[in-house]
Parts: sequence; structure tokens; C-alpha cells
Amino acid sequence: MPLLRLLLAGLVALVAMAAVFFTAVVVLFTGLMGWVAQLFRGKPASVRTTRPPNRVVPRPTEDVIDVVTTKVPDDGERR
Repeated sequence: MPLLRLLLAGLVALVAMAAVFFTAVVVLFTGLMGWVAQLFRGKPASVRTTRPPNRVVPRPTEDVIDVVTTKVPDDGERR
């Protein structure tokens, strides 16, 4: 009976190793296909902008909000 358990455990280990190997082959094949596809794809054309990227956009000055503040007396109590 212990020999049967050992054989079954070995079979399970072999199946797990085969599954890991199959997964590694699929990942390797996918990576190679992506690499080959990237070689045949050309480089993207550079995009030209009509204005410099760091230009500050002028904002209208008539939409200004005036804020008036008043000093609040300190009661000495802290919450």
C-alpha cells in the first residue's frame, strides 16, 4: 500500500511538471511571436504639434472672484 501511494504521488508530480513545462512553452512562443511582429512593424511617425507643449494659455482677467476675510476672535477654547 505505501508503494502505491508513492507511485501515485510520483504520477501527480510528473503531471504537474508537464503542466508547468507546457505553460512555459506557451509563454515563450507568445513572446517570440510578439517579438517577430514588432520587427515587421515600422516605427511610428513623429507627431508634430502646432504650438510648443510648454506654452501658457492666456486666461481672461475679467472673471476674478474677490474674497473678503474677517478675523475670527480666539475664545481660548480648543475643541
